[in-house]
Formats: sequence, structure tokens, C-alpha cells
Amino acid sequence: MKIYGNKQALEQLKRYSDSGRMPHSLMFCGNDGTGKRTLADFTAMLYFCGEREKPCMKCSDCRRIGEHIHPDVIYADCGDMSVADLRELLRGSFATPVEGKLRVYILSNFHFARKDCQNVLLTYLEEPSDSVRFILTASEKNAVLPTILSRVAVIPTCELSPKECEAALKEMGVTEGADKLAAMFGGNLGQALKAAKDKNGTLYFDLAREYIAALLEYHEYKALAVTRRIPQPKEDKRGPLKAVVAAAGNIIHDAFVISQGGTPSCGCDAELSRRLAEKYPPFVLNEMCSRAAEFTDITSRVNFNAVLTANAFTAALFGAAENKNLK
Repeated sequence: MKIYGNKQALEQLKRYSDSGRMPHSLMFCGNDGTGKRTLADFTAMLYFCGEREKPCMKCSDCRRIGEHIHPDVIYADCGDMSVADLRELLRGSFATPVEGKLRVYILSNFHFARKDCQNVLLTYLEEPSDSVRFILTASEKNAVLPTILSRVAVIPTCELSPKECEAALKEMGVTEGADKLAAMFGGNLGQALKAAKDKNGTLYFDLAREYIAALLEYHEYKALAVTRRIPQPKEDKRGPLKAVVAAAGNIIHDAFVISQGGTPSCGCDAELSRRLAEKYPPFVLNEMCSRAAEFTDITSRVNFNAVLTANAFTAALFGAAENKNLK
């Protein structure tokens, strides 16, 4: 396992490990594609590795965690988990670990967990067992209950620089267009690598750019026409729309960041974000961000009709502008 970037996160984990005071519960928080799940595996290795230099990456525990086959490391995605599912999963925390030391739960996408699910986990965090550890990952810290945040060590993750991302992509076998992918995704290695592996990856982001260009023109028909060109392969009719909605949402998010004097970080076109920030005032961009986040959530966790959802997404974004009388 090799970890690219996230030096501050690694330094913090090293301090915990060297002091012998690894937290009972941690949460890695950052944009999708910034290495949260990799760091979660790395942390699990720190909990289990018995060597002096931890993690050694060579012992049985480290190797099995890296391969996701360790019997005492339990993985779960909270994106579509019910209260009953989570209770059943956590009921196993009362059992003796298979190999007699610890049981580690890695709960990904915790920002998608419903409040009632989060409250279920809270009861376990309030009275932690000596033999159980929790590692959470989340893209939105604000979506997590404050009572949970107060009981976990929150460690932020971040993008690489475009140059670092380009070098990492080449090291991982992306021989063509690594520089463009690194720049397109603002150093987000996970998103850039995903696009490199998907033959339509760059197409989705080109469509997102066209969609935002139509929003800049306040041309709703053009925006709808763009959505009609989103591929709908038989094996995954919803995934492409999810990718375009997420990419468009990232561009809008960065526009809002720019309007507040910040530096864009997660979008795929800083110039489009700048133009959006010039056209629309912050309160309109904030409303658009909310609508984009809502539809990104919808396309991530439930079944939906792609055409109807694209129509509703477009109506929501253009409605946000229209309601502010900014045609």
C-alpha cells in the first residue's frame, strides 16, 4: 500500500501510534477521491500491527487488511444502510474478536447515514468497548451529528497538487493525459484515476462543462439538450448521470468558494467556476450548491429514472436563479 499526499494526516496518525494512544474512534473527512478509505486501511493496520515500525505492511495482519480479508476488520457502506442493518452489524461488536485482540469497524460514506442511524452508532461511542475500534469516512463534516464529532478524532484529507497528482497517475500506470487529468480534477487523485479507467470518464466532465456553460447563458433548453447526450449503458444507466451531476455540482461549489474569497479545490474547471462567481451573487450560488448536493445525494443512494431526474435537476438549478430575478 502506498499513500499519496495527506502528509498532515499521516503525521497525526504517527503521533498517535508512537505515543501508544491510538484513538478509540476516528473519522477521515474530505472530498471524494482524497484517500479516506486508504487511510482507513492504514489506520486498521496501526491497530493490529505488532512490529516496532508500524505498519510494517509485511506481517499477516497488515497483508490481510490490505487485501480486505482480515476476519476482525468489518467494512460497511452507510450510504443505503437502515437502522436495522446497522444494529445487526454492530451487535457483532459484543462478540469476542476472531483472533483475540480487536475488532475494527470501517464505516464509509458516513455523511450519508440517516440521523437515526447515527444515533445508533452514538450509543456505542458513548460507552466504548476495549476490544472495538471505529473508523468513519465522510465527505461532509456538517452532515455528521455534533455529538458524534465530539467523540471521534477528526482527521482531514486533501487533494494533491496537480504536479503531485500527475506523477502519482503515471506511477499507477496512466500513460496518456495524466497532466490533463491532474489539472481537470484539481489534484484529486481518486477522481482522476477513476476517469482514466472509464472510457467515458472525460466525456462526463466535458458534458458537465457544457451544462454549466448553458447555466451561464441562462439557457435551460441547452442544458436539457446536454443531459440528453449523457450515455445510458445497459449495465449502468444511472452512473453516468451521477457523474455529470457530481461534476457540475463541484464546479458550482468552487464558484461559491471563489465568491467568498477562497481558492477552488474540487471542481474540474476553475475558469467556469470563476465565471459563475462573476455572474451570480453568493446567495444564489449557495442555493445552487444546495440543489446540486441534493441531487448528488439522490443519484448516489436511491433508484431513479435518469431522464426525469435530469429534468428535475435542471429545473432546480435554473429555478434557483430565476427565483432571484437573475435571468
